[in-house]
Amino acid sequence: MLRKILAIALAALLAAPAQAEVPLTGYFTASKACPAYQSINRQTNPGNIQIRPGTAYDLIAGNRDRPTHLWIVVPGAQPERRWVEVDCGTRATDAEGRVDAPPPKPAPSTYRGTQYILAVNWQPAFCELSSRARECRDQRPNSFEATNFALHGLWPQPRNNQYCDVTAGERYASQDGRWRDLPRIDLPMALRRELEQVMPGALSGLDRHEWIKHGTCYGESVDKYYADSLDLMLALNASPVAELFAANIGKRITLAQIRAAFDEGFGPGAGERVNVSCAQDGNRTLITELTIGLTGTIDGPDSFVSLIHAASPTDGGCRSGQVDAVGLR
Repeated sequence: MLRKILAIALAALLAAPAQAEVPLTGYFTASKACPAYQSINRQTNPGNIQIRPGTAYDLIAGNRDRPTHLWIVVPGAQPERRWVEVDCGTRATDAEGRVDAPPPKPAPSTYRGTQYILAVNWQPAFCELSSRARECRDQRPNSFEATNFALHGLWPQPRNNQYCDVTAGERYASQDGRWRDLPRIDLPMALRRELEQVMPGALSGLDRHEWIKHGTCYGESVDKYYADSLDLMLALNASPVAELFAANIGKRITLAQIRAAFDEGFGPGAGERVNVSCAQDGNRTLITELTIGLTGTIDGPDSFVSLIHAASPTDGGCRSGQVDAVGLR
């Protein structure tokens, strides 16, 4: 009798559908800060990564038909593919892959009518949260990134203006975080040296990823794309905004102070085109990134003033955070 019961139970078990990831497409928009796990069961979280409220993330899969967790791409995390609880936000998709209109981009989401987003990192904070990244292994107090902004990317808008005329293999490698598998960016030597200083993430292949994902939609050559990006960075790093950050390392500054520094450097109202992103590091709130709206033709560092004033205002994002010092805590 016991053998018969076991046989029936085994047959029922074999007939039951196996739990597996359910592929999804679209976007997941965070409504609150939540941990982004590499493993759901073990709840491992390399880099102590949290998703940011208001940020839209590319969606990969659910953990089952009616998911409790969603698999998303978190740019800059190592690895980038992370699991988050469904209650941490909303998604614009379903299990059959029908996608609603994509939600706005994280910080840039309120920049309607803006032509570009210039995204810049405060590199010490990035490295505090992503210490395994190649560019974070040899931080020095006298390095460029210790007191200047680092280039994340120049993003043509709208948000879905990405991956223009690239191969499926290139797109997959970019989305999968295998950036060093992408084709090497061939730049003139002087431009390459300047880019590697201003974009430390090039050590991890960030320059390749940004070109494939965003630069291919810029409408210009790779040389022009990065030359224009570096002109914008030159203007920003020579401004009162960089001075504000460098003078307050280890201290907390506010959105109001940041916007006032933009107004001082680029004219009244410039600060309204800036969004601040922050992340938790233990009991500290670190400023990690600025995203800046720009509209018009990029024509050297001096064009920054007209570009920022022609863009649409944004809500500002994070209200205050600490300027992290170079080196891991």
